[in-house]
Parts: sequence; C-alpha cells; structure tokens
Amino acid sequence: MSKQLTISIGEPFTSPAWGSNFVVFSGENGVIIPEEDSKEYIRRVCKYAKHYEVYLVPERFMLMGYECLCLVSPSGEMLGAQRAIYMNTAAKEKSKRSTTVTVHNTEFGGIFLCVNVDIYHPEVARIAADMGARYIVCVQEMPRGDYATNMVVTGIWNAAQSNNLYAIAVSNQFHCICAPRVITQTDDGFIVRPTMKMPISKMLDSSPLEKLPHRRLLSRKIYMTHRGELLGV
Repeated sequence: MSKQLTISIGEPFTSPAWGSNFVVFSGENGVIIPEEDSKEYIRRVCKYAKHYEVYLVPERFMLMGYECLCLVSPSGEMLGAQRAIYMNTAAKEKSKRSTTVTVHNTEFGGIFLCVNVDIYHPEVARIAADMGARYIVCVQEMPRGDYATNMVVTGIWNAAQSNNLYAIAVSNQFHCICAPRVITQTDDGFIVRPTMKMPISKMLDSSPLEKLPHRRLLSRKIYMTHRGELLGV
C-alpha cells in the first residue's frame, strides 16, 4: 500500500505546513530561474528539502538550454529532472525541446513533473499515466492577460479525469488540485478549486485510484498521430 502524500504549496523557501512530506514552490511572478543562477538555486533547494525532510518540486529553471523541473528527495538528493517537451510560444527566450517522459517512483506512487505548456498536450499526461504515474505536478508561467478559466479545464483538470490520477497545478495565475470526479467530495473533479491563496495543505491518498477502471494502453493510432510532435520532427 502506498504512503499518503501530504502536499504543501507555498512561497519558495518558506516553512512548509506542519505534517507535510511533499512541497511545491510557487513564486508570485512565476518567472523561470535563468541558467546562470541554476547551479546555486539547485544547491539551495536541496538544502531546503534535507532541512525539512520533504520531497520538493521547486520552481522551473533553465539547464543546458532546456526548461526544467526537478524532484528533490528528503535527504537533499536530486532524484531527476524533467525537460519541457513543448515550447511556450510566449517565452522571450527559446529553449530546446525534449522527447523524454520520466516518471519518478516514490513511496507515494509514481510522480510525473509536467513542465509549463506540456499540460495542454494530452498525450504527454497519457504517456506518463501509462508509465505508472499516480500524481502529476505541473508548474506554469502565464503572461498577464493570457489566463482564462477554460485553461484549467483543458489542462490540469482534463489530465486528472482522462488518466485517473491526482493533478496538482501551480502558476502565477492560479493553484489547484484535481482528481477523478468520483473520488472528490463535491463530484466536480476538484480537491482544491483554482485559487491564489497560499499556503495550501492537503492529504492525498493514491489507494482510491486503484479501485477505478483501468486505463487502456496508449493506442498505436494515438501514438502515430503525435509521434512527430513528441520527437520534434
């Protein structure tokens, strides 16, 4: 049986909510950490995770030309990074595109880090779910004036409903936690509805997900449809 994940969403480097074992940073402006500052930033986030003995998903950062998210262990070790597969067309600086989806296995279940606009490409979450993800953590930046409520439904909410998993989103415009409708109290697919209030603290248990109908494996038709996008050709 998987351990329960108690998530805390808050400002970078502030103390997490009591009892938390998983922290996600959310900066007020959502601006990415530039490449020249990434090495020192990673050192600091590893120190934070070790000090509070929590898993940590910090802010997005640039590394070797890629837009990245990472997962840090409670011992302060970098467990791995996820590079963006799709490019944010509104970004001032163009980044490289990855072709790899990585799911990190933890005592809570599989965790996938979704970088920025990748959440609006359903095949990315679907592949992660088929690889064993039970949680998606998405960190986004939205230019002022770009945010609309349908972005929540077509992005993070849709990922939870389509793949029977928990989906956590933080950005400079909203934060929310979604889950399959049948396991949410209000039957609307939200554990935390879109809000800018922080800190947010919630306990998430992956065991109800195991009782839901199994997803079908990614079909060859879907794969071939999106093969060019995923491989960047």
